[in-house]
Amino acid sequence: MNKGKGGNYSNLKHFQQDDEGNILQCPQCKSTHLIKQGNDGRPYSPQRYKCKDCGRKSCNPIVSTEYEIDQQLISSERSVEELIAHREAEFERMERSEQSKDFINIKIRDKKPIGLYVMGDPHIDNPGTDITQMMEHIKIVNETEGLYACNVGDMHDNWARRTKLEGLYAKGTVTSDEAWKLVEWLCKSLNWVFIVGGNHDVWSGDGRRDPLQWMTKPLKVIYQPYSIRICLNLPKHKIRVHCAHSFKGASIYNSAHALVREAIWGFKDHLLLAGHRHISGYMPLVDPNSRVVQHCVQVGSYKKYDDYAKENMFHNKMKSPCAVAVFNTKLDETHPDFIKIFWQVKEGADYLKYLRAEHNGKKK
Repeated sequence: MNKGKGGNYSNLKHFQQDDEGNILQCPQCKSTHLIKQGNDGRPYSPQRYKCKDCGRKSCNPIVSTEYEIDQQLISSERSVEELIAHREAEFERMERSEQSKDFINIKIRDKKPIGLYVMGDPHIDNPGTDITQMMEHIKIVNETEGLYACNVGDMHDNWARRTKLEGLYAKGTVTSDEAWKLVEWLCKSLNWVFIVGGNHDVWSGDGRRDPLQWMTKPLKVIYQPYSIRICLNLPKHKIRVHCAHSFKGASIYNSAHALVREAIWGFKDHLLLAGHRHISGYMPLVDPNSRVVQHCVQVGSYKKYDDYAKENMFHNKMKSPCAVAVFNTKLDETHPDFIKIFWQVKEGADYLKYLRAEHNGKKK
């Protein structure tokens, strides 16, 4: 080894360098075979080095004059300035996205009365789901002019694996691929205004994009996880609808308590919708400022039989797995009968047909 020239460079695996990238040498033998040896234990004390050739320890190694790195190493990390610029652009993009979701306007050019079929939690792949009734309702909705559809979430069970829910996943009678096939069929079966993703739907995330987002995009269906707020812009009316998979709050005395709570303390919309709890509830109330009647509708689920409900002694409080809201656009928005809620799809559809036929008669 040539100590006079700072050590055997060809056999050296790691150099010690100062803050400017200069190679450090032992002040005694000029070797570059240095290793870090901590410090003397005092706060802010300098780094101590030990020479592997002569064994000397020193806090003041010298800079090699016979060896330098000819090529500057370029870091792959972004500078602070680049990180700040990235964060600013990222926040602006997220803010634009979130603001666009705050209130979504949907234009419907139909001058006649319209209706909204509110599908309760489908859980379409669950063996306890009444899919026969679901298909009957879908048929009625598709055959009724002016009746549109929306969903409050939980299109399928989609049990989260590797959790305490794994046992429920094991009880399923269809595979996960088959479940997604059923969900895709349901997405294509109705003229949807919007679909809200429930907690079961978003369990498929795992850091990836929600598959329902991909399914609904080509169908031009508005899809949002957890909640959505829209305005149905009709020729003479603007109907505000606020739908969430579940609003905050619960009461043993009122099944619609969470929606009423939101109506009082939140937005003053015409129609509030929720699912998740597999119970039915309804309560209208009047906003004292606008005089608009706010209809709070808690819909049930097409899943009628549930071992979890039996195990926990949850009583069946469903009037219906769905609801139909009919908007009588002949009336003013403050009229108490501007919106009527039906718990049977056929009755709601028949009432809508009657209003639209009456509108045609008057037009003639």
